[in-house]
Amino acid sequence: MKTRNSKSPLALKLMGFLFVVLLVSSCIPNEKIMYLQNKEDDPALANDTLIELKRIDYRLQPNDILLINFFSKETQAVEDYYPIFQRRAMMGLGGGNNNNGNNILNDPYMTGYHIDKNGEIEINGIGRIKAAGLTTDELKYSIEDIIRTKDGVMDILVGVKLQGIPFTIYGEVGSPGSRVERVYELTLLEAIATSGDLTLNANREHVILLRDYPDGVRIHEIDVTGRAIIPTEYWFIQPDDVIYVPPLKIRELGVGTSALQNLSVIVSVISSTTLIISLLTRF
Repeated sequence: MKTRNSKSPLALKLMGFLFVVLLVSSCIPNEKIMYLQNKEDDPALANDTLIELKRIDYRLQPNDILLINFFSKETQAVEDYYPIFQRRAMMGLGGGNNNNGNNILNDPYMTGYHIDKNGEIEINGIGRIKAAGLTTDELKYSIEDIIRTKDGVMDILVGVKLQGIPFTIYGEVGSPGSRVERVYELTLLEAIATSGDLTLNANREHVILLRDYPDGVRIHEIDVTGRAIIPTEYWFIQPDDVIYVPPLKIRELGVGTSALQNLSVIVSVISSTTLIISLLTRF
């Protein structure tokens, strides 16, 4: 029968092994959480170097909501192109000072032009117009040409823009959810920042981006810890992008994310192990 003293070295070795395993597996190195590192020491991505951006004109798709305005010297010439309730608001009739009416007029969902599943919008006085596949500028010129040809309004100017940039972000994010940013351009890091940043457990090297294309959806995997993303088409968010941020493997271990939490976990495990060994060595 082995004595208690003969088991003490084994207990110490076991505790030492557990300490090392927990320490190594529970620490998140800075390289895993720092953004925009020049990982490859690429001179083209070095500090103070001008990095060329890849801007791609967004092509309108079904379910986009557009804000369209018409301008002419003659107000009457363009009034008929607006929905009835917008015409009344322009004339100061029916709820011009009504807060509820103003809220409706400020809601793109109510006042915007919806691109249907066939890729078309419908404008009063004009009819149905193809919109999907065009840029906002191309649609603007198309509408202007139709109005000049059909109604003879030669000084017509049309303004076409998206309601903003809607996107969804979830996973290891401070504030997951869907939101709309009223801007013309939005970078991926800006989208992350407006969502409360990523958590310490976030796997920044394997962020998933789901992007709509005319023929379907593509899934892209992005590393936001590196600078290589900047000159790509994924640097800018597009309308209806979905961003998923997966957790690091450390999440499976259920240990802490800070040094203090890690130390608490290690002390707790060692204490428990010591107690178990102590009880076993009594028999």
